[in-house]
Amino acid sequence: MDQPGPSTTNQDPRIDFIGSYVVKTLKLKPEKWMRVLSIEEHRSTLKDFLDKPHPILLVVVLTHAAQLVPVISFPCYLKNKAVFFVKKRPDVVPKERCAEMVIFGDLAPRLIDELAALVDEVFVPMLSNPLNHEGWPLVVSQDILKQIHNLKSTVYEVKGKVNGQTVLPMPVGVELVYEAEKGLLRGEEVDLYLKSAIEGVVIKWAQQINDVMMEDSSQAFENGQNPLPAVELAFWKSRLSNLNYIYDQLRTDRVRCMAVILEKTTSAYYPCFSRLFKNIVSALAEAREIDLYLKTLEKHFQALEDTDFTESQPLFRPLFHIICMVWRDSKYYCSSSKLMVLIKQICNLLIHQAKKCLDPSTLFHSDIDEARQRIQLTIDILKNFRSTFDYFKERLPKYFVDRAVIPWTFHPNVVFERMNKFLDRLNTIQWFFKTVLEFQKLEKIEIGGMKGRVLGGQIRDISAEFDAYFHSFASKSYDVLDPDDDTFNEDFKIFQENIIDLDLKLSTVLVESFDNCSTLEGIFKLIDIVGSVLDRPLISNEFTAKYVEIIAMLDEEINICEELFKEQCHRLQKYGHMEIDAFFPPIAGGLLYMTTLAMRVTKPVSCFKNLQHPIKENEDAVKLFDRYDQLMKDITDFKRKYFNEWTVTIPKIIELNTNNTILARQGSDLVLNFSPEILELMKEVHHLRNNNDFKQDLPSECLELFGKQETYRQYRINLGITIDWYNQIRKNSQKVEFDLVEDEIKAIDERIEMAQNELNWNSKDMNPFSSLGSKLGQNTISGSSSSN
Repeated sequence: MDQPGPSTTNQDPRIDFIGSYVVKTLKLKPEKWMRVLSIEEHRSTLKDFLDKPHPILLVVVLTHAAQLVPVISFPCYLKNKAVFFVKKRPDVVPKERCAEMVIFGDLAPRLIDELAALVDEVFVPMLSNPLNHEGWPLVVSQDILKQIHNLKSTVYEVKGKVNGQTVLPMPVGVELVYEAEKGLLRGEEVDLYLKSAIEGVVIKWAQQINDVMMEDSSQAFENGQNPLPAVELAFWKSRLSNLNYIYDQLRTDRVRCMAVILEKTTSAYYPCFSRLFKNIVSALAEAREIDLYLKTLEKHFQALEDTDFTESQPLFRPLFHIICMVWRDSKYYCSSSKLMVLIKQICNLLIHQAKKCLDPSTLFHSDIDEARQRIQLTIDILKNFRSTFDYFKERLPKYFVDRAVIPWTFHPNVVFERMNKFLDRLNTIQWFFKTVLEFQKLEKIEIGGMKGRVLGGQIRDISAEFDAYFHSFASKSYDVLDPDDDTFNEDFKIFQENIIDLDLKLSTVLVESFDNCSTLEGIFKLIDIVGSVLDRPLISNEFTAKYVEIIAMLDEEINICEELFKEQCHRLQKYGHMEIDAFFPPIAGGLLYMTTLAMRVTKPVSCFKNLQHPIKENEDAVKLFDRYDQLMKDITDFKRKYFNEWTVTIPKIIELNTNNTILARQGSDLVLNFSPEILELMKEVHHLRNNNDFKQDLPSECLELFGKQETYRQYRINLGITIDWYNQIRKNSQKVEFDLVEDEIKAIDERIEMAQNELNWNSKDMNPFSSLGSKLGQNTISGSSSSN
């Protein structure tokens, strides 16, 4: 062992000795050791070791945090190398030449390596040295050699298992097999003790190799483990390495010599040796081929791990394509049991990736709507994986061209059992989120009517009670996405029971709120505000009876509309007109009345049709819809007929009334000869142009007439002024006054006579008459001024 360097401090030389060796062996900076001395507990441990007979052991350990810690016992687990100091006898360690009092060295992280070195370098040399056997009987000496050899073999077996290798123990006296083989070939007898030892290890090899042969990748699922595909790849890679290691051991010269000895002596154990060698060769060929084919899947599994789960769907088809090719081409992996293990592990990988994406620790504390969308996306991705599996399972025969098809005979539910449980868990959480969103709507519900305040308060109380249940359930500390943990199901069952109680309370309040509504409009507003809460099973069951009442109310509304429709039809038939708004002309008013009547029943019926409830398929509802459709047809037909009958009369009305002379006489008075029918017709067109159902069907004649509306208006205003002045002059002027304007009146009379006989409302030379009234007024005023 290396001696520590000389002390560099003025402290206790024993502590300097220990610190110097620790720093040098573990390759640390001196500051690390100084930190140990700065802690009272650590200084006390060192002092106890140095100044007292006991303890006799000191171990300085380097922890995970890269800190040195002195302890007085061997640690159960080491991650890093450690240093030990052992007193040669229980006594105080002297300050002078302290190194002579202790044995010191380093400890490897794996204690099995230390044990192997101890057995190899201490026990075996000491107990197998013939000088130490002096005076012993031969039987005892042989037994000691056998036991120490067994100990050495056992240690190396354990060490091999730790390293993933199977170490085959050698028999006692294995160094003699070379000479024994030569002697046997010369015809000499074999040492029976050596032969017995060889047969003994063959039995042990058979047990070891049988254990190796019995190893299966499905064992990774034992003890509730959920391995990923990387475990399958690692298993076959490790198995290949181990079988190669066993094969190399069996092909060594000394084992060959042992086989020759067993064969030449016709040992009963030679067939066993031959069989185990063949088994190793066969298993090695299997592992070599499977490892080769599984390597083609490694990059696909890596891609699944590296890709964001939400974007992993495009990776499924290439993955299954390679799996199908491996199934087709691999002689040894074309086994349902092996493929089932791989598919299960892929499912575990997807579950692992999904959980990482959803983050169960924050799932219930994030935005509910966003979390629900992420849950739904995860469900869709997992279902897509299952459908991809089914797709390639059906297409598997296409991979076997000119060969017998080897189908996947296992039931999908066997390999998708855990994924199905995970999907059930996701659907449960999805239901939970849907319930949360529905009950959150209760905060915004306001109930009107006489009992509105009381009912609204009851709904707010239910909402507050739900919030308490929600926070209690969402505050659980376990992994809510672990499909193997039934604790979630137990808590969720309690939550469901509480929700059932709230549903019953809420259904009572909503039914009473319905009864508080007196109109269809109020009822549908209530249904719209409450929304999907009414779809909850218990509430829906209670509320279904109320939908029947809605049908009865709609039926009554249709009855009223039918009666009003018949009443208006009867009035039109009897009196030639309908009862309409006083500010509307007959046709436009009648059409507006019918449109309003249709809207009165259309709105509630449309609201009822939009309900997501099976009540719409009810026999009474179907009859109601038939009656509604018939009423709408009758109203539409009536409006069309009413409009068409009116449009037929338009050309005659226009032609007849626009050909009237513009002026006429009523006794001695001059009057404007403009037909009220034309005026009413222009009013009809004005309103009908805003009617989307009929504005496209208006006759061109009435549109042309409506285009002259402003012109006619100006003519009527100007001619009205002329008529008023003219009649005033004729009736109210004194003889003296009239004589002053007689010549002008005669000229005006000539024009009036022409207007009475020659000009009509279609004439184009009416402009001179538009200024006649103003001139007449001016002349009259000027004449009156002259007379005064």
